[in-house]
Amino acid sequence: MEIVALLRKDFVVAGNLWRAIREDSSFKVGFILLFAMAMIGGLFVLFYDGFRFLAEFGGAGFMITRSLFSLFFLGLGMMLVISSIVTSYSTFFRSHDLSFLVTSPFDMGSIAFYKFLESALLSSWTFFFIITPFAAAYALQQKISFMFGVWVFVFTIPFLLLCSALGSLITLVVVRWVPRGKILALLLLLGAFVAGYIYLIKLAQAGTVDDATFVLSKIVPGLKLASNPILPSWWTAEGLKAFARGNWVRGCILWNVVTSNALVACLALYGVGKKLFFDTYQLVNGAHGTASKQRLWSVGLSKLFCLFPRDMRAIIMKDIRTFFRDPLQWSQALIFFGLLAIYFMSIRSFHYNLLPHEWRNMITFLNVFSIAAVQCSLASRFVYPQLSLEGQAFWTLGLSPITIGRILMTKFVSALISMTTISIFLMLLSAYMLSIEPLVRNISIMLVVSISFAISALATGLGAFFLDLKKTNSAAIVSGFGGTVNLVFSLGFILLSILPFALLLHFTGTGLVSVYEMKVYLKWCWSWLILITIAVTLIPLYIGRKSMEIRDY
Repeated sequence: MEIVALLRKDFVVAGNLWRAIREDSSFKVGFILLFAMAMIGGLFVLFYDGFRFLAEFGGAGFMITRSLFSLFFLGLGMMLVISSIVTSYSTFFRSHDLSFLVTSPFDMGSIAFYKFLESALLSSWTFFFIITPFAAAYALQQKISFMFGVWVFVFTIPFLLLCSALGSLITLVVVRWVPRGKILALLLLLGAFVAGYIYLIKLAQAGTVDDATFVLSKIVPGLKLASNPILPSWWTAEGLKAFARGNWVRGCILWNVVTSNALVACLALYGVGKKLFFDTYQLVNGAHGTASKQRLWSVGLSKLFCLFPRDMRAIIMKDIRTFFRDPLQWSQALIFFGLLAIYFMSIRSFHYNLLPHEWRNMITFLNVFSIAAVQCSLASRFVYPQLSLEGQAFWTLGLSPITIGRILMTKFVSALISMTTISIFLMLLSAYMLSIEPLVRNISIMLVVSISFAISALATGLGAFFLDLKKTNSAAIVSGFGGTVNLVFSLGFILLSILPFALLLHFTGTGLVSVYEMKVYLKWCWSWLILITIAVTLIPLYIGRKSMEIRDY
C-alpha cells in the first residue's frame, strides 16, 4: 500500500507535467518530437537494411540473424546495468523528496523499492527507442505477424527490471561500503568487479555450444558469450524465437525464467534497501572530507593552472570543485568517455583494423561523431547551465575585480580545455587501433578540436544569452528554450563539419573522385571547417557577453 500511495503521487505529478508540456514552447516540443521520430525511423531503416543484407547470404545469414537476438539483448543488458548505476545514485540519494520520505512512516524497504522503480523508468525508457525499431525491422523482413511486437514487449519488461535491479543493488552496496576519499578501497572493489567479470566471461565461453554457434562466433565477435544459456539475454532471445515459431510451451517457460529472476532481484533489492538505505542516505548527505585533505587537493590541482591569471584560476578552481563534489556529474562524464575508451581499445578484438581502408575511414568518422555526440550531451548538461546556476549569488561576481567578459571567457576556456584534452586522446586511440592513414588521422583530430571549440562556445555563449538566475534545477535550465536552441545548433555544427570530409573520402575510396580532385576539394573542406568554426565560436561568445553587460543584476 505504501508503494501504491507513492505511485499515485507520481501519477498526479505526471499529469501536472503534461499540462506544463502543453503550455511549453511549441518549437521545443516540435523539435523533440521530430528528433525522436527521425531517430526511430533511422534506426528502423538501419536494422531493416542489415537484416536484408544478412538474408542475401542464404543459410549462413539466416543462422546469424537468429543468433543476433542474443547478442542484441546482451549489449542492451550491459548498457542498462551501467545506466541504472548512474541514475540510481541520483534517485536514491539526491532527490528532493527524500528528506520528506525518510521522515515519513514509510518502511525503508518500500522507499528503496519505490526509488528503484523511478530509477528503472529513467534509465530504461530510452531503450524502447532501440528495441521497437529492431523488432519491427525483424518482423517485417521475416514476414512475422504483428503479434511479435507484443511478445517483445512482454519479454522486455521483466528483462529491463532485472537489469535495472542489478544496477541499483550495485549502487546501494558500493555507496554504503566504500567510504568517501578511500580511493584504495574503491580501486580494490573495481579490481574485484573486473576480475569477476573476466571470470564469468571465461566461464560462459567455456560453456557448451553447438557447431553452428562455434563457427558463427568466428565471424561475429561476442556471439559465443551471448549464446550461453546462463545469461538472461539468452533466455529472452530464445523465448522470443520460440514464440515466433509457435512453440508456446518453450516460450512460456523461458518467460517464467526471466520473470522469476526479475522478481527475485526486486525482492533482494527490497531486503537490501530495508537494511542499508537509511544508513547509506545519512552517509551520503552527512559525509565530508577533512579540511586538510581538501586544502591539499586544491593546492595540488591549482598548480596545473599556474599559467592562468589569479582571477581566472579562482573561477576555474571553483567550477572544478563544484563538478567533483557532485558524483552524479563526474560519474556521467567518466562513464560516457570511459565506454568510448573501452570501445576504442577493443577495436582490434573485432578485427576492424584488418578491413579495407574505405571501411576503416567510415568507422573513423563514425567514431568522430560518437565523440562529438558525447561532447554535445555533456556540454548541454554541464556547461550551458553553469552561469544560471550561480543563482542569486551572481552579484558577488559582479562586485569582484573581474569583468563580465573575462568571466565568460574563463568559463569558455575551462570547458574547452576539458573537451579538447579528452577528445584528442580518444581520437588518437581510435586512430592507433584502426591503423588509419596519416591524412585521415589528422582530419579526425582537427574535426574533434573544431567541434570542441564550437560546442564549448555555443554552450557558454547561449548560456549567458539565455541566463536565468531564478532557476536552481539544472535539468529545468537545460530543458528550456535556450537549451533546445543550443542542442539544435550543436548538432547542426557536428553534421556540417563531419559530412564534407566523410563524403569526400568515401567518394575517393570508391573511385567516384580522383586523387587530384580530392586534393582540390580537400582545400575547400578545410576552408569551410575553419570558416564555420570561427563563426560558431565568436558569435555566441559575443552575443552572450553583450547580453550579460546590459543586464540588471
